[in-house]
Amino acid sequence: MNQANDLSIDQDVGQPSPDLVRQALRDVVASAEFQTSPRLQQFLTYVVEETLAGRGSQIRGKAIAVEVYGRSIDGSGGRNLVRVEARRLRRLLREFYEDHWNGQGVRIFVDPGGYKPRFSHQASLDDPKSDLASHGPTGGLRHLRGLLLVGLGVVAMIVMLGMWLRPGNDEVRQPTNTTRQAERAALGQQSLARLQAANLADQARGMFFPVFDVKRQQIALGMFQHSTELDPALPDGYAGMAQVLATLALLSQDEGTREDLLRQASQMSGTALELSPSGAWANASNGWRLAVSGDADVALNYARLSAELAPEDGHVLDLVGIAALIANEPELAAEVSNPSRVRSGSGRFGARNIWGVSQLVLGNYENVVDAFQGAPAAGAPVSGPSLLFQAVAHDQLGNFDEAQRLVDELDATWPDFPSEFLVQRIFPGDADIRKKILGSLAKY
Repeated sequence: MNQANDLSIDQDVGQPSPDLVRQALRDVVASAEFQTSPRLQQFLTYVVEETLAGRGSQIRGKAIAVEVYGRSIDGSGGRNLVRVEARRLRRLLREFYEDHWNGQGVRIFVDPGGYKPRFSHQASLDDPKSDLASHGPTGGLRHLRGLLLVGLGVVAMIVMLGMWLRPGNDEVRQPTNTTRQAERAALGQQSLARLQAANLADQARGMFFPVFDVKRQQIALGMFQHSTELDPALPDGYAGMAQVLATLALLSQDEGTREDLLRQASQMSGTALELSPSGAWANASNGWRLAVSGDADVALNYARLSAELAPEDGHVLDLVGIAALIANEPELAAEVSNPSRVRSGSGRFGARNIWGVSQLVLGNYENVVDAFQGAPAAGAPVSGPSLLFQAVAHDQLGNFDEAQRLVDELDATWPDFPSEFLVQRIFPGDADIRKKILGSLAKY
C-alpha cells in the first residue's frame, strides 16, 4: 500500500510546525498541476492559513464562496460551487502527491465531508517499517491503478456484450456511429477526464431500471459519484446522483433516511442545473426529485420542459414518465411512454412498464396485460410491481385464475415485497387507484 495516497483520515501522526506547512503549501501551489487553477491556489491557501490561525473548525463553504470566489452570501449557488471546487482541489492534490511525493516532509489533506485541511509528517524513506522503503513512493499505487483499469475494462466489456446480446426493441433508435464518434471526439478534445466521466455517466444511466432494485441503484450511485470526481464540471454525474438519491428516498421506509436522501438529491440537482440550466437530463432529474418530494405541480413543469428539450431521449422520457405517474398525471406518462414513440440512446428503458402503469390508472386493462406480458421478450425490466399490476389488470378483466397465478408468483419470487407501502409511494395523490390495487390484491 502506498502511504502517500492511503493515509487514514483518523491516523495519529505528529503535527508539523507552521513553517513546514507553509513550505509544503508553497510547493503545492507552485506545481504544474495548480498553475492553471489560480482559484484552487487561493482556495487551498485560504483553508490552510485559517487552520494555522486556529480557525479551522470555523471554515464553512459560505465563507469560502465569499472570500475566495467573491460570491454573494445569500443563496445556495456559491456553496454549490465550493462543493464542486473542493472535489477538484482533492483531485489535484492527489495528482500532485502521486507525481511528487517521496515519503518525506509535510503532506496536506482536504478530506471529503469538510474543508478543514489536515497535515501529516510522513516517516522517512529509511524507516524499515515504512511501506515506501520496500515498494517505492508510487509503485503500490501504480499496481493498484493497473488492477483497477483492468477491472473496469472487464466490466465495460461485459456491459457492452450484455447490451449487444439483449433482445432488441424496435422502438429504440441508437445514435449512429458517426454521431456518437463525433460527440466523443469533441469531449476528448476538451479533456480525456471529461470523456471518461461522460462515458461512465452514460453507462450508469442505463442501470436506472428496474427502479425497485436497491442494490442496482446503489451501484449506479457509485458510478455517478465517480463521474463527478473525474470531471466536477460535467452536469451528468450530478443529475444521475440526484435521480438515484431520489429513487432511494422513494424506496426508504425510514422517514429520517428519506428526508436526508431528498436533501442530498436537492443539492445534486441544484448543482446539475447550475452547470446546465437547459440540460434535459438535469431538468428531468429535478422533476423526478420534486415528484418524490411531493411537489407535484413544480415537478410536472420540469418534466414537461425536459421532454421538450429532448423529445427522443429514452432516459429523459423515462424520468418524465415516472415523475408524471407519481404526480398523478397519467396522461403525460402515457404520452411519453407510448410504444409508437421513437426513442434514442443506450441502456435499458422502462417505457413499456411506464406505459402499462399509465394504462392501469386510466382503466385500459387490456393494454396493461399487453404491456407487461411483452416486457421480458423486449428486454424490459421485470420486478415485483410488474406482477402486481398484471394481477390487478387480470382481476379487473375477470381473469381470476391468471390473477391468482400472478399473485402466487409474486409471493414466491419476492416474498417480502412491501405492496401496500409502494402503492402508497407510487400513487400518493390517487386514493381510487390505491384502493383498486390493494382491493384486488386482498382477494388472493
